[in-house]
Amino acid sequence: MQKPTVAFSPCQGYGPELAEALETLLAHLGGWQTWIKPGQRVLIKPNLLGDLAPERAATTHPELVRHVIRSLIRYGAQVQVGDSPANAMDLQRVWQVTGMAKVCAEEKAPLIGFEQHATRQVSHGGHSFSVAEAVMSADLIVNLPKIKSHGLTTLTAAVKNFYGVLPGYQKTQLHASYPRPERFCRMLRSLHAILPPSISIADGVVGMEGDGPSNGQPVQLGFLAASADAVALDLAICQVLGIDPARVPFLTDSSGTLKSMPAFDWLGDVPSAPLPFRAPSGGGHILRLVPAPFLRLLKALVWIRPSFTSECRACGRCVVACPVKALNQAKGKIPKLRARRCIACCCCHEVCPAHAIRMRRSLLLRTFGVFRNLDA
Repeated sequence: MQKPTVAFSPCQGYGPELAEALETLLAHLGGWQTWIKPGQRVLIKPNLLGDLAPERAATTHPELVRHVIRSLIRYGAQVQVGDSPANAMDLQRVWQVTGMAKVCAEEKAPLIGFEQHATRQVSHGGHSFSVAEAVMSADLIVNLPKIKSHGLTTLTAAVKNFYGVLPGYQKTQLHASYPRPERFCRMLRSLHAILPPSISIADGVVGMEGDGPSNGQPVQLGFLAASADAVALDLAICQVLGIDPARVPFLTDSSGTLKSMPAFDWLGDVPSAPLPFRAPSGGGHILRLVPAPFLRLLKALVWIRPSFTSECRACGRCVVACPVKALNQAKGKIPKLRARRCIACCCCHEVCPAHAIRMRRSLLLRTFGVFRNLDA
């Protein structure tokens, strides 16, 4: 079997240099003509988590989407852009604030919300999904993830971005159905396996570090990276950022051992040393290393839970986003947590517009994380 390839191209900004960096990147993989034939239906799938402006570095930058649209149209593709943001979000506001509405209008590319269109039922590996028909009918998906830290999976990039092909409330329901990180990520790998062919181009010009995927800090990374193999791309990104892949559940098995896969070839101008990047301290990945019987017996001592700061605006988004109804809110008040229901999925944390939610770990779990050297 041919080894996957992962290409890198330096890029320090979203101005004129972006188009050149993108073309250089794709040239390493054979050029756009390797992937595109005239008349093909191509879906561009950015990361549009919520109504967050591009400078927050939580969503794919609109200028990258613009240049990908232009390249695809130049090679004769039929292009549309689509995603399904978090269910607590107002879709039209997401389009406007992220810059997607403006770019798609200017480039004459349809912009679609998957929850507003038909779905197709598909199954794989014991998992069943209702995937947006626009995704399943595409000849090619151009996956445009934003490179970010993530409280549940440590890193969110190529593989995790495919979760957005599931419309509406389904994403929230799956968090409730698969509360442990390893089970959630096994489901995520099954979803990835049933999708049409794809190429992933990761937006690492400016990424997010720290308290991601929405409340972290922008960090200049200075590169684009691409591969037709999303797992290989995420493994390469881990190496470039100095992240132990054992901390990323969708790259490992339930014991934290790296999943076996062929080696991949590095192409282009690869960063020569781990870039400065601050991953979340601890997080949901630690829970999967705690045996399930131990978690059940000592649930009061082993937990990760949201806590609210004084910055809370009492907007209620977190209450809507919670898949297990663990949050209650009186009108105009800070939400209250029913701790026994919380599954540490970070959904509330992802949608908070005010940076007002922190994912706290119990003392025992913090100690366990240090012991396992996972709090770096």
